[in-house]
Amino acid sequence: MSSQKGNVTRSRPQRHQNTFSFKNDKFDKSVQTKKINAKLHDGVCQRCKEVLEWRVKYSKYKPLSKPKK
Repeated sequence: MSSQKGNVTRSRPQRHQNTFSFKNDKFDKSVQTKKINAKLHDGVCQRCKEVLEWRVKYSKYKPLSKPKK
């Protein structure tokens, strides 16, 4: 059987289903996390806004240490 993408249909369902969504403040109750979750992303294009929101949602967002020039 080839491992070529789209060559064969899957015969079984997905093995592990997510039963609950990820919570980025479940264990991290720091002040910085609260600030990041409260931040609004205005003044950027729609695509950049979606990227920033995804990064915040999954704890991948890091605020800048110094303002950009």
